[in-house]
Amino acid sequence: MSLEKRNVPTATFLTDAFASYGKGLAKMQGMPELPTVIIPHPIAGRPADELREKVRAVYDQVKAAITRGS
Repeated sequence: MSLEKRNVPTATFLTDAFASYGKGLAKMQGMPELPTVIIPHPIAGRPADELREKVRAVYDQVKAAITRGS
């Protein structure tokens, strides 16, 4: 959020299990439009190749979040 407040585009990753909570926190911080990318839960302890696949699946969302306004 600190980077977004300084106009540095970011993509905040949330797992689907915590998406509502994360979006609620962003709203409470006055940033309801914080770009979020939702990936399937869980991620902790998962093999690197599985995590890469989860991120590849949302690549277009990440790209859109960090290049908006360009």
